[in-house]
This record gives sequence, structure tokens and C-alpha cells, in this order.
Amino acid sequence: MDKIGKYEVLDKIGSGGFAVVYKGYDPFIKRPVAIKVCYSRDEETRKRFHREAEIAGRLVHRNITAVYDFGLHEQMPYLVEEYLPGEDLAHLIRRREPETLEEKLDVLLQIARGLGFAHSQEVIHRDIKPSNIRILDSGRVKIMDFGTAKMANVESNLTQTGMTLGTVAYLSPERLLGKPSGTNSDLFSYGVLGYEVLSFRRPFIGRNIPNLIDQVLNSSPVPLEDSWPDCPPSLAVVIHKCLSKDPTTRYASCLELSRDLEQVRADYCSFPEPATETVSTALSADVKLSGLLEHARELVGRGKHQRAAALLDEVLEISPDHAEAKRLSAACRQATAPDLEGTATIATQTVVEIPESTQVSTQTSIWEAPEDRRQRKISEAISSIGKYVESGQLVSAAKALEFATQFLGAFDEAGTLRQQIVDTARAEVAGVRAAAQSQARSIAGTMADLRQNKLLSIELAKALVERIHGLDPDELAGRHILAALHQDASQLAQARKSPAQDHKKQEAIESIEKLLNEGDPAMAERALRFAVRLFGEFDQIPQLERRIADARRQSRD
Repeated sequence: MDKIGKYEVLDKIGSGGFAVVYKGYDPFIKRPVAIKVCYSRDEETRKRFHREAEIAGRLVHRNITAVYDFGLHEQMPYLVEEYLPGEDLAHLIRRREPETLEEKLDVLLQIARGLGFAHSQEVIHRDIKPSNIRILDSGRVKIMDFGTAKMANVESNLTQTGMTLGTVAYLSPERLLGKPSGTNSDLFSYGVLGYEVLSFRRPFIGRNIPNLIDQVLNSSPVPLEDSWPDCPPSLAVVIHKCLSKDPTTRYASCLELSRDLEQVRADYCSFPEPATETVSTALSADVKLSGLLEHARELVGRGKHQRAAALLDEVLEISPDHAEAKRLSAACRQATAPDLEGTATIATQTVVEIPESTQVSTQTSIWEAPEDRRQRKISEAISSIGKYVESGQLVSAAKALEFATQFLGAFDEAGTLRQQIVDTARAEVAGVRAAAQSQARSIAGTMADLRQNKLLSIELAKALVERIHGLDPDELAGRHILAALHQDASQLAQARKSPAQDHKKQEAIESIEKLLNEGDPAMAERALRFAVRLFGEFDQIPQLERRIADARRQSRD
């Protein structure tokens, strides 16, 4: 589709069980948008989709995805929302981000503010989880997907379909038991999410849905301090209070939750950001500006220009003529200028006056034709995959190629890249096999030398043969040497049992005694060692050893 309603379709950016999400462009307001189209013919699914538009459209808050429009296109309902470049919180958690306590608290506080506002409008989200939280490039957090939400004072007969481990893990005990649930059910889900953001692991992990439900209902999570040793004790108390199985012992509201999180941040973070929603009404504008500026300066120093720019926009909303804020904001814009999509995001989500003379050129630099954008993304993917192959990261190269073909469709270079990955893998396997074969032959050669010098025991030979087999199962030299070694041992044992051998052994003993009588214990000792090696153990050895030792002492005296 080129258009949905009045909106131009630029790209497909996601899909689910019943809906597809496109990146679109509003030609009248001249801004990017996200268009969610419901393809399901199921009546209940369509009702849920319409309810999402109805509920989310009433929630206007900086931490909740804004809904712009709702309509029908070829009998298919569609929902138009603000376009949110960035990543889902689930992806950041998999990469073990955010990293610092300050960044983690910033994410948790923004979610609590957005959720608190929804609750103040009597809306229960009912599906709080990392994949429904979007982190923008500026650091702002947005709660998404109100498809399962309901009004607190309205009963809903719509069921939730598509239950998966990823959904059940965040449901409160009362919801799993089918009991009436209120806003504090969202707070349990928030506790699961908070535990995961802080420790990068879920408090409840099950092999399947029944096992997971049993854990949520009956098991206590591992203490947060054990999963994340750097966790401040007061923060662990906050999260575990949210995870209480009894709804009445959780926080009464997100406002109470936010206050405790603010206190943790004040106690443990050097640069606390003033909370714009929960800050006391008695706080003066000057104090707010000072806090925002302090945090913005710190972010600029750490190179996080987009997040700093978002804070500076708030400063300029309060004080449009603030000189330092203007200077820092200009520096942040310049630092992020090459990122056109980031620039577009800032331009559309911040109230900034643009002179009429520059509007046309600005919009031209922001907007990009769908095919041009696709070709640019393909070129970026080809370059990235090539670098992975050159550095030997073939698994990463294969994953990147799969991702590119899934979201960009088939492209001419895909086959060549796939063959390049396969050929490189084969070459690496061949190289490793050749090296292993060479090492196996080297070990077999060492075994042969040791046997020739009568220094190879059967036990050592067995260990070396196992090593050869692990390197090259087809290399038989080591096994042949081991078999020959067994034959040597058998022949030696037979020789030791023959009468002729007994006669020679007796001659050796007499020679050793003669050397002792002649006063040469050193030579006698060497002769004894040779006899043991030649004839094996025999009864006279202890007696001869004692005589040699006595002779050595007498010689020293």
C-alpha cells in the first residue's frame, strides 16, 4: 500500500498476531507517524483494537504514546500514533542496558509517572512488560499498547488471547486466579519489570506456562540484592513491595511508588533529575531550572547529547531566553546533526519555532522516499555484514543477513552474502581440520620416538591415542603403536618366564655381587637398574639395594 487514509506509507516496521505497523507520513502536519492496521476479521479482536484507540486517545502525557487518529481503510481499522524511533526496553535488557543506577532509575521513574497518569484517568493497562515500553533516542520513555487495557470502573467481557511465557511472567497473582484486579495489579507487573531492568533477569522463570504460573502464585523471588549485588537496600525494598502477592500490601498508588524512587535517587545518585510530575508545587521555577541544567551539563560531558537536548528543551519551555540553555542546545543539535532520523524526532516532538524561510529545506532533509530509504538501509546492511565476515564473526553476519532480509525484503546482494558466509565457514572448518590432522601426526611421531627409546608406557600411550582420536578419528598411527607396545610387553613377559632368561638373570645378580665385592657400588647400582629394566621385578632386588646402600656409606666413611 502507498497510502492508508490520508497518510503516506513509508516502511513496514513491525507485525504481530493480528496487526501490522507501518511508518507513515502525515502530508498535512508534515510529521512521521506510526500506523497500526488490524487485519483480523475476528469481532472480539476488532473490539479490542477499537478500545485501544478509545482509551489511549484520552491519555495525553509525555510518558504515554500519543494517539492522533482512528479510521477505516478498505474495511480494515487503523490507528495512527506518534512515531517513536528508538528501541523497546526488552531489547535494551537483552544487551544489559541501561548500565548505571541513575539510568535505571530514570527509566523506572518515567514508567511510574506515565502509569500513574493512566491510573489517575481510571485506566488499568494490564500488560506492563519491557516489550511495551519504548525508549526514545532522547532518553524519554513511552508506555505503548493499551490493547488489553480497561477502565477501572467498567467491567470488560473481552478476553486476552495469545497468552505466552513473555506475557504470563508479568501478570499479577490475582489476574492469574481470575479474581477482580485494580490498578495495583499493574504495580505487580511493574515490580517484575523493575526487577528485570535492575538485575537483567526475571524474578519468576518457568519452563512452560503452568510451571511459571505456579512460581508466580507460590514462590518468592530471589532477593534483588542477590541477583544484583550493587542494588541499594532501599531500592530492593521498593521492588519487593511491588512484588507482594497480596494486593493490599503493595503501593496504594504510583505517586507513593514515585516518591520512594525519588528518595533512592536523591540518596544514591550524584545528578538527580527533578521529577516534573511528582515535584512539590512549592518548588520554584529557578530550582527546577537549576536541576535540569545541572543534569544536562552532566549528560553533555558524557556525550549523551540527545538526552541532554531533551532536558534543555524543557528549560527553554520554562525560560525561552535562557542564554546558557540556548548555547548548550545548539551544541547538542550540532553534535547529533548527522543523524537525520534523530533530528526529525526532535523537530516533531519539541515545540520549536522555525522561520518560514527554512521550513521547506528542513522538511526536505527530514523526509525520504520509501525506496530511497530501503536502498540506504540495504547498503548499510551490506556494509555491516561484510565487516562481520571480515572479522570472522560469522554467526553475527548470518543473524544480520536474516534480519535484513526479513525487514527489507529480498535484495540482489543477499545471495552473494549468504554464499560468502558459507564459503568462509567452510574455509575455517577446513583450516581447523588441517591443523588438527597435523597435530595428530605430530603426537603419533612422538609416540614412535618414545617407543624406540623404551620410554613409552602403555598408560601414556592410551592417553596419547585418545588425544589423537579427538583431533583426527581417521589417524591410525597411534593405535598401531599402542598395539605394538602391547606386543612388546607380551614378548617381554614370555621371555622373562623362559629357563634361559632365568639363567641370564642369575648371571646379572652374580655380576652385581662381584662389583660390590670389588668396592664399586656406583657401577653395581647401574647394573641393578639395567637388570630390573631387562628382567622385571625379582626376589633379590631388596637385598641388593641394601648391600649397595651399605657399600656407599662405607665408601663415604
